[in-house]
Amino acid sequence: MKKSISIVLATLVLTVIGCATSLVPTPMRGADVTAADTAPELKTYAEKTPGVGQVKLIDRTFVGQPPMVPHSIEKYVPLTIEENACMECHQTQEIRGQKIPQIGTSHFSTTVKTKAGAPALEMTRFQCDSCHVPQVDAKPLVESRFVGVTK
Repeated sequence: MKKSISIVLATLVLTVIGCATSLVPTPMRGADVTAADTAPELKTYAEKTPGVGQVKLIDRTFVGQPPMVPHSIEKYVPLTIEENACMECHQTQEIRGQKIPQIGTSHFSTTVKTKAGAPALEMTRFQCDSCHVPQVDAKPLVESRFVGVTK
């Protein structure tokens, strides 16, 4: 009797496992998982020029998120230790009568000073576009109900 119950249970387990492994996955991207990926269409970054008109800042979606760049950066890259166009504008609070975001104090050294005596930019922070990225107006790739919390 015990042997027949064991055989029935083993058959049942194998049947369930067989059914579970024969289900076809339905990926979020909508394509067959074995199909080759295709590159998304090329998006262009916003052609907003800093200092021309009102460039609206992009809302942050979580506490501690680096601010996103609301203008094109093509004219300002590559950023190097010798040449950093971001620093030219964002070391001050106002340029030509327009208020602009200033570089955060966390980006400056507490020990190294410039020739003028001001805190120097921390050399681990000179590559601005590592954290601060420009945005494109693009439709999300997948549906999301994410709601950011910034307070």
